[in-house]
Amino acid sequence: MIRVLLLSAFLSAAACSGHERTDLAALDVVDSLYVVPETLEPFSGPIVRYFEEPSDMVELEGGLRDGVFDGELVVYHPNGRVRYMGSFRDGERCGPWTENADSTETGSVYDQVMREVETLGLYPPCDGEEVG
Repeated sequence: MIRVLLLSAFLSAAACSGHERTDLAALDVVDSLYVVPETLEPFSGPIVRYFEEPSDMVELEGGLRDGVFDGELVVYHPNGRVRYMGSFRDGERCGPWTENADSTETGSVYDQVMREVETLGLYPPCDGEEVG
């Protein structure tokens, strides 16, 4: 349930932002920073990465600030289910993260909830988050 709420909030924010997403494959990596190839300046803005096949299917979406992950990040399995999602601040994981290593449904709501609880990671709070 938390995952669904976070995902829908992220997708709504991305859709309303009005910013074109940059394909991560179009950026270079220099000294662990994603940079614009022509200028070698660290990239800031919304990003997306697509699976090789089918090439129109999103594998990852999120944002970079000054060349490192910042904000919400969602990574998908090839079947479209969320693989993992969470937040970054200045390239570091923060707040709650969920991971779904298995891309298949369990068939049982109880088993699904237990799988999500077992794969919930808690990192230090993101800037501005309340603790507790």
